[in-house]
Amino acid sequence: MMEQAPVSTPIKRLWRVGLLARDLAGVRLRRKGKGADDARRRLVERLGSLHGLPQKMGQLLALAGPDGPSSFAPLTESRSTLPLSAALDLLEASLGRPWADCFRSIDPEGIAASLGQVHRAILRDGRPAAVKIQYPDSAANVAADLGALDWLSLPFGGLRGGFDLAAYRREVGGMLRQELDYRQEAESLRRFGALAAGCDAVVVPEVIDELSTVGVLTMTWLEGEPFEAVRSWPEDDRRQAAVALLRLFLHSAFTWRFLHADPHPGNYRFLRDGNSVRVGVLDFGCVVPLEEDRAQALVRLVQGASSSSAQQVLVDYLALGFNPHLLEPMAHLLPAVTQVVFEPFATERPFSLSAWRLSERVESLLGPFRWNFRFAGPAGLIFVVRAYLGLIRYLQALKVDLDWSEVWRGSVGPVQEAAGPAADKPPAAGGCKVLSRHLRVAVWEAGQVRVDLSFKAVLAESLPDLIPDELGEKLRARGLDVQRIAEEAVGRDFAPGELFRLTEASKLVRVWLE
Repeated sequence: MMEQAPVSTPIKRLWRVGLLARDLAGVRLRRKGKGADDARRRLVERLGSLHGLPQKMGQLLALAGPDGPSSFAPLTESRSTLPLSAALDLLEASLGRPWADCFRSIDPEGIAASLGQVHRAILRDGRPAAVKIQYPDSAANVAADLGALDWLSLPFGGLRGGFDLAAYRREVGGMLRQELDYRQEAESLRRFGALAAGCDAVVVPEVIDELSTVGVLTMTWLEGEPFEAVRSWPEDDRRQAAVALLRLFLHSAFTWRFLHADPHPGNYRFLRDGNSVRVGVLDFGCVVPLEEDRAQALVRLVQGASSSSAQQVLVDYLALGFNPHLLEPMAHLLPAVTQVVFEPFATERPFSLSAWRLSERVESLLGPFRWNFRFAGPAGLIFVVRAYLGLIRYLQALKVDLDWSEVWRGSVGPVQEAAGPAADKPPAAGGCKVLSRHLRVAVWEAGQVRVDLSFKAVLAESLPDLIPDELGEKLRARGLDVQRIAEEAVGRDFAPGELFRLTEASKLVRVWLE
C-alpha cells in the first residue's frame, strides 16, 4: 500500500494557518529578551511544516544579512518531508513506470522545497541528476493559503501594509499556480539556459525531458557550494561571487528581460574554477518576463539617477505602472529618491553598502509622502523589487565593495531614448479656482497612523471613485453622500477644510483639503 504523508483538508489547513498567525504574533511581541529565540524557532518550524506559501515567505526572510545567517535559513535547506517510499510512489505514478527503469539510484534523504522535495539521483547512463517531486496536496494548500493569509503583513523585504492586497495576491497567486506545473518550470529553465549560454558568470542545469511531467522535474545535477560556505571564502573569491550575482541580476533583468525573482539561498550554488567564480541557478519556478517599456524605464532611471529632470523621472515611474494620481503630488521628490535607490550604479568607484543607509534615507526624503509612494507602486513590480533587495542582501553579506557602474557598463547596452507614457490628466475642475494644494486621506487605528495619502486637490471632484466600496457603504449608512460632498467641494473652489470623517471602534478615517 502506498505510504503517504498526511494530506491536509482545507479546514485543517486553515487551523494550521491560524496557528501560524499566533506564532507570528509571538515573534512580534518578543522581538528581544527572554523567549525571543524560542518564539522565532516555533515560527520557523511552523513555516517549514506548512510548505507552500508560508515556507516561501520564510525563504525570503532567510536571505543572510551582513552579521551572519538568518534564523530562517533552515527553510532553504531543510530535510525532506516525505519518506523515500512515499516519494518513490509519487514518482512512479507521475512517470507511469517503475523508478528503477529510469534511475540507477536515488538518495533517500532529500531537500524540502516549498511545493515539493528534491533528491539527488543517478540516471541509467551514469549522469547525476536532481529529481524534484511535488507534494500531493500542494495545489489545495496554495488555494487555501491565498484565501486565508494576509501574507504582506510578514516583515520581509521591507514591505508592509498599504498595498492593493487583491492585486498582490493575484500576482503571487498566479506565480504559485504556475509553479504547480513543473512542465512550465522546465520551459522556463530551457529558455533561461539558452539566454545564459553566452554569460560565463551563470550556469544552469539541463532538463531531462523524458523524466519530467506536471509533478516531477528531472534536471542534471549542479555541483557547487551553498552561499553560507561562500561567506568564509578569501576576499578575492567573495568579490568574484559578488560580481557573478550582480551580473546575473543585470543580465536577467535588462539584457535577457527574463528575471529570476526567487533569490533565496537554497536556489544558488557557487562554483570556483581557477580565478573565476560562477553562480549556479537551481530553481526556475519564479522567472518573470519583463515588458519592453518597463525594462527601458528601469534602465533610464538607473542611468539617469543623478541627472534626469523631475518630469522625465515621473514619466519613467508611470511607465513602470505607478499610479499617477498618487505620484504627481510628490513628483518633486522623485529624482532625489531615485538617486538614493540606484546610488551604487551612479558611483564611479567601489561602493560601500554598509554606509548606504538605503531605507533610512528614502524614508527621510519622502517624509509624509512615504504613504503615497507605498500605495502608488504596481503589484507587478514586486518581483523586480524582490530580486533587487535579494541582490543587496547577498552583497552586504559577502562584505566586499564592488564598482557597480563598471559591472553595469559591461552587462547592459545603451538605453533607447523614449519619452515614455504621458500621465493621466486629473479632472479639469470645470475651470474653477483651486484654493487648496492637496486632498488628504488618513486612517488612524488605536491612535496610530495606518494610512496617510496626498492627492492633487482637484481629485476631490472624483472623490466617489477614490473611496473603496466598503467605506462608501458605511458612509451611506450614516447618511453621508460622497457625491454631494464632492460637488460641494468643487462649488467652494476646493477651499481648505474637512470633507468628512468616520469613526468606528478604534479606527478613524478622515478626508480633508489643505
